[in-house]
Formats: sequence, structure tokens, C-alpha cells
Amino acid sequence: MSTKFEVRDGLIKGLPLTILVTFFIQGGAAVWWLSSRARDNVFIEQRVEKLENVAVHTSEAHTETVERLARIEERLSSQTTMLERIEKLLGDPIH
Repeated sequence: MSTKFEVRDGLIKGLPLTILVTFFIQGGAAVWWLSSRARDNVFIEQRVEKLENVAVHTSEAHTETVERLARIEERLSSQTTMLERIEKLLGDPIH
């Protein structure tokens, strides 16, 4: 069984319809796959950008918290010193 192919007007005559349909289906699947990959890439880029923003805000909040903690420790130290002076003046009756 031999199949002869003739090219007329840019079309191949005698090419089975199933092969043409298969090419169209594969082409459609490739386009669909590429569009879903592009959509996924956009989603991932947006997610990374949001996570970077959160990381920046978290870092700023951490820095602020450390600064506040340092001020609180300094105030506590000065109040402890003042309390020790008061206890010395009173003769340390509590202990």
C-alpha cells in the first residue's frame, strides 16, 4: 500500500485527516501550556514581590523593636541605680 502525496496550493493532498487533527491538537496544547506557564510566572513574580515587601517591613519593625528594647534597658539601669542610692540613704531597712 503506497500513499502518494501531492502538494497543491500549499496543501498536501492525501495526508490523512487524523495526522492533521493531531498536529492541531498538539499545537493547541502547546499554546495552552505556554499560556499557563506565563500565568504561573506572573503569579510567582507577584508573590516574590509581596514577600520581599513583607521582609522589608519585618526588618524595619525588628530594628525599631531592638532600639526600643535598648532604651527600656537603659531606663531600667538608671532606675536600678537610683533605687540603690535610695536604699543606701534609707539604710537598707528592707533586707
